[in-house]
Amino acid sequence: MMGLVFASCVEEYKVPKKMTQAYESTLVIQGQILSGDNSVIYLNNTVPLGQVERPEPIFNADVTVIGQNGYESAKAKFDIENDRYVIPTHNLPDNTQYAIKVVLDGETYQSEYQSLLSAKTIDDFWFQESADGISFYVSSHGEEEDTPYYMWTYEEDWEFHADIDMSAPTTLTWSYREDLYPGIVTGKSNPYYYCWKHNASSLIHIYDAGTLEQNVSKNYKLLDIKSDDIRISYIYSILLKQASLSKEAYEHFRLHKLYTEQSSGLFTPMPGEIISNIKCISNPEKEAHGYVVVSNMTTQRMFIYASDFTQFYPGYSNCHPTYGYEQEESDWKCLWYAELEDPDVRSVILNKEKVYKWNYKEVLNDTSILYPKECVDCRTYHRATKKRPDFWPNDHE
Repeated sequence: MMGLVFASCVEEYKVPKKMTQAYESTLVIQGQILSGDNSVIYLNNTVPLGQVERPEPIFNADVTVIGQNGYESAKAKFDIENDRYVIPTHNLPDNTQYAIKVVLDGETYQSEYQSLLSAKTIDDFWFQESADGISFYVSSHGEEEDTPYYMWTYEEDWEFHADIDMSAPTTLTWSYREDLYPGIVTGKSNPYYYCWKHNASSLIHIYDAGTLEQNVSKNYKLLDIKSDDIRISYIYSILLKQASLSKEAYEHFRLHKLYTEQSSGLFTPMPGEIISNIKCISNPEKEAHGYVVVSNMTTQRMFIYASDFTQFYPGYSNCHPTYGYEQEESDWKCLWYAELEDPDVRSVILNKEKVYKWNYKEVLNDTSILYPKECVDCRTYHRATKKRPDFWPNDHE
């Protein structure tokens, strides 16, 4: 799924009556063929007017990039985390035109062949902090002969950690209940303290510099992040991707946004008045909609550390020890426990976690502190992973 943000004069756009009539669901193909990066394609069907639910992504198609010179890429892989198809196209030659080919349910769909547009220059990419969080801005320029239409997308990666650092006391040993989870790693450190998360934004930003004297974009706001967002709790990285748009592509995205704002949602049927460069070449009578951009791309990556801000992510609000006798035996599979060999260390831990009363019964030899799993296992956060990105600036595991 792709969202859309654009900057230019807002024009009134009246939805024709025929757009509100009943219709049959049709295939929508949206995406970008990008030299200098991975090409990405989103597939879904349109949904009826008034339907609130987002349509399910289509994941069983064969998707390739093709060139008029006979070039054909390897089949795209479906990125289940971001509901999109990904095709490595880092070094496409400029001497031919390219299109997307989609084979689905016995039909073949294709975008129009287009030449790679020139990449524009990123002049500056920075963030600014406010009382509410941080905002990202970009300034860019193109050559006088270049198209004046800009497009930005971005990908995010961030490292965060569990709220409870269980590896600090040397006399502390952490593990799952061995009788319930045999074979789980135990030891003096928590193997699930550091995690990473990736997000490929489906939001497209577009900008028209055609009304300006120069082909420039200055101080365009790309993204806001609240100060209590877990993304900026430790280390955050954002990869800015900038491409050029043709006039037809810009008009497609502009009108699509205006239409969806006045209808019931992003995936209502696309009217004929909105430019599409998608056709079903195996059955010309079959409708298909969408737009695929073809462009060179420039990128810039930024790393931000929590120490760069005056606002900090507060962490979980309920990460305090749980008394063993309050838990049923079957519930312990969701908890970690600490065996404290030294009563003095136990007292320090309790004070650190703002638990002022030790009132355990004879549970696990009266030497255990129980925590909710989300406080100590970073993997409980939305599809978080232990896989550190190759470009990451530290060697945490």
